[in-house]
Amino acid sequence: MRLAVYLFLLLVPSLNYGFKKNVMPYSLVISKAVLIVDGTISKVSENEYEFTISEFIKGKSSLKINVAIWKEWLCDPRNKELKKGQRMILFLERSPYGNFYPINESTGELYVDNDVFLDIFLPKAFVNPTILKKGIYMFLETYSFYGNFNDRFYQNAHFVRNKSIFEVYKMTKTNSAFKFLVENAEYFKPTEVQFFPVI
Repeated sequence: MRLAVYLFLLLVPSLNYGFKKNVMPYSLVISKAVLIVDGTISKVSENEYEFTISEFIKGKSSLKINVAIWKEWLCDPRNKELKKGQRMILFLERSPYGNFYPINESTGELYVDNDVFLDIFLPKAFVNPTILKKGIYMFLETYSFYGNFNDRFYQNAHFVRNKSIFEVYKMTKTNSAFKFLVENAEYFKPTEVQFFPVI
């Protein structure tokens, strides 16, 4: 009987289906991305899809790129089927094979339908694509990232802010997505670049 209890206690953690995706903060996703783009899927194959870019938010590439299809799992399913004509905003890294892949799987693929995001778990501050893109532009102009993205708990993540906290506060009043990203970045206690007057 005692052996059965020990075996049960040993096996219970492995039978736990309460898995949770490790979600990367969007301030880090934006900083890590070599390419952030808005566009539509033009062709879907077995392992990748061709994506036609209509707007570059960060980085540059050709107007048509190939994006690897990530594997869905219990805690990270796709919001919608990948199909031709689907509009998305993508946060991408470059793979060693020359194509791109979304950062943190579903985090890097934002589905857009009728100028509205389909993911109900997205931050409420990402009201629509226009507000999000403007917020990303503002964030990239204000913060620079230094550190290691591969650190599991982001212990070596560090931001530098090139505007005073008062300027940033005023800017947060103009864009909800930027405000959300600032709150994300300020968690890492960024340093502020000091500007000295020229005499």
